[in-house]
Amino acid sequence: MRKNNNLARSTLFFQLKAKFFSLLLKNKHNTEQLTLTHSNIYILPSKLGSGFLLVTILNFILAVNYQNNLILVMAYLMLVVMIFSLLLGYINVRGLALSYKRHIANYAPQCAQLELELSTDTICQSLQFIYEKKILATFDETTPTSQLIHLDLPMDQRGAYPLQRLKIISHYPFGLVSAWSYMQLTQTVFVYPQQRKPVQQENHQHNKNSMDDGDQKNMHGSDEFDGLTPHQIGMNMKRVSWKHYAKTQQLMVKEFVNYSAQSVFFDFNQLQGSTESRLQQLSYLISQAYLQGTTYGLQLESISFEVSEGKEHCKNCLEALSRFSKIAKD
Repeated sequence: MRKNNNLARSTLFFQLKAKFFSLLLKNKHNTEQLTLTHSNIYILPSKLGSGFLLVTILNFILAVNYQNNLILVMAYLMLVVMIFSLLLGYINVRGLALSYKRHIANYAPQCAQLELELSTDTICQSLQFIYEKKILATFDETTPTSQLIHLDLPMDQRGAYPLQRLKIISHYPFGLVSAWSYMQLTQTVFVYPQQRKPVQQENHQHNKNSMDDGDQKNMHGSDEFDGLTPHQIGMNMKRVSWKHYAKTQQLMVKEFVNYSAQSVFFDFNQLQGSTESRLQQLSYLISQAYLQGTTYGLQLESISFEVSEGKEHCKNCLEALSRFSKIAKD
């Protein structure tokens, strides 16, 4: 009971924190194209800069108390350095442009990725990208050109992850200041289940066209001989069975069954193992069916996908596996 209360308080705290930031930032960072200007750049002394200011203040107090002009000049010089650093830090990031290109799903335990286009008219020094307090990438210097950058997001477990606020920050110059801004994307990134090959793959897939008549066939990925039919005008002579013609003097054509073209149906309940193990097997089967050009369907508890093919169908099925949240009863 106490654990549930703590969880509820924690959830309420994060909700209030999110609302506070939304009101404070006025949703001006909710964009897929961000250009850093005076309206969305925030600049303050860093931890090192705060210590530097503290020493400056102490020097000023000592100089006043002991009437020491040398220490007073030092305090003034340190203050000038801090002001100069604030100006340089602002100029360094001003004009930096970020454009969202796409997010890239991946199979666990590989991380999902975010692809951005970074462009600037001037050289930008000491640039970092931070996501949920983790440094994703650091650039000592960016050239005044456009470049694509790939950020490995800290997501390596199966699931669907709404993107959180991305922080762009620079500590140039001298590390005394922090100049930063935010980029809030509204997309959801997926990490697909890790692929695991079933021990007996043929037991987990069913021919959709033969489920009604009970004539189940396995997918072997190649053509197999099915029988002979009488030759008709226009048929390819290469398919004629000449051995049969030598015996019966009758032109017969070989017929083949293309098992790789048969549609299959994957059912979560027909697989064995834990929930995660079944999802991993389905991830493998769906990916292989897509690569082999096989039409397939999916039954995932109450969720059903009709037999289809193509990249979009594969993406929808894998995303459904990523979202699946049934509690395993192992």
